[in-house]
Amino acid sequence: MIDATLGARIVRSMVWIASNAGRNLVAGANLALPLPYKRHLVCVSLTQLIVAIVGSWLVVIGSDLLDVGANAVFSPWGILSYAGQSYFWLATIAVVVVLERRADQFLSLALALAFALLFISCSWTIIATAWWEYHPKSYYESYRNLWRAFQIWEFLVFARVLAVVVRPRALRAIIYTLLYGLSVYALSTQLPQRAVFAAAPKGSQHPAVDVELTYFSQPNLMKQSLYALSPQRDNVVDWYFIGFAAHAAQNVFRREVEQATIIFEQQFNAIGQTISLINNPATAATVPLASRHNLARSIRAVAEKLDPLNDILVVFLSSHGAENATIAVEFEHFQMKDLSATDLRAILDENRVKWRVVIVSACYSGSFIEELASPTTIVISAAAPDRASFGCSNENEWTYFGRAYFEQALRQTNSLTAAFEIARKIVTERETTENRKASLPQISVGEEIEAHLRK
Repeated sequence: MIDATLGARIVRSMVWIASNAGRNLVAGANLALPLPYKRHLVCVSLTQLIVAIVGSWLVVIGSDLLDVGANAVFSPWGILSYAGQSYFWLATIAVVVVLERRADQFLSLALALAFALLFISCSWTIIATAWWEYHPKSYYESYRNLWRAFQIWEFLVFARVLAVVVRPRALRAIIYTLLYGLSVYALSTQLPQRAVFAAAPKGSQHPAVDVELTYFSQPNLMKQSLYALSPQRDNVVDWYFIGFAAHAAQNVFRREVEQATIIFEQQFNAIGQTISLINNPATAATVPLASRHNLARSIRAVAEKLDPLNDILVVFLSSHGAENATIAVEFEHFQMKDLSATDLRAILDENRVKWRVVIVSACYSGSFIEELASPTTIVISAAAPDRASFGCSNENEWTYFGRAYFEQALRQTNSLTAAFEIARKIVTERETTENRKASLPQISVGEEIEAHLRK
């Protein structure tokens, strides 16, 4: 009898929570669309806030599963990532109510915004999935524009929720909205972004990576790579090459750096003057990781070997890119920081590398040019600052630009700039044939290095 009564109470509680969550979700949808907001229908409670946050998590996790499909592997780092984002989101709301001296409105503001964002998350999942279903070719090109539109929607919704719940003065409302926008931007760019479910490598023959062993083996692997560097030769312009394959989830980046290194050795008589840094399960035990630390150490070692007045260092980066002049540095279970153009410029400057060439095979890689360009530098990018590049599928041997530049163009000429013009034409023709939005590869050639290469 007691068990039956307890069970009935639990059922009634669950029904009550679900009923209130349904009303709150309708209120959140009204705030987001926007439609009239009926405050008296909202149930404000800590339980409902938890329901909204958990609901948002479930929507995002469901979106991850839709993206990956049946071949999904659970990643606990994704839970930590979402938990961190939720913590900072709540902290931002707390700062707003404290500044407004309305701490009693924290729960109301957080609840209203949480359910409005839950509606936005559901909308994003539906629209993004439908877009992929019906426009797969243009999905990646339009993804960032679609994402920006949803972020703007989120900021506008925050402003409305603020006006409805807290009712600050107009200037304060603008300041709080900007504060919220900066917080969201920081969450998306500074905190590690991890999915709860990621794709398992298809048909991988590689054993699981021993993370601890890999970390501890880095000094020895780096020592071996750097020991193999040949000293510079007198009265010769020596070329040194560092390949940086930064994203482990897709084998194309590893293959691209491996093949580009071989071609560069052949075309520029650079055997013994190349270093490969690769994030990939197949090479974790034999090749140093593509991390910022290893890159800095490699550049420092090359700087100590080369003749600073004559020799040239080429750094080739292959990964996914972002419009903020950053490439993704990813290897599951290794918490690495992404590499920005600012980071790379600082490393090159600190080591006083005068003659430098940076080649970036990544989406939006043209964003690297502004930061890296100098009279003694050549910067080559696979795409314009606002354009995607193509070919980063796991099964590919090369990206579109990597194949065009190294495999096709550099086999015809030893001129980096002439090779770029050949590669740009090849990429443009291929993208036109496949009806893709042009990636528009870019180049910046400093006056001094141009003169130096003509000697």
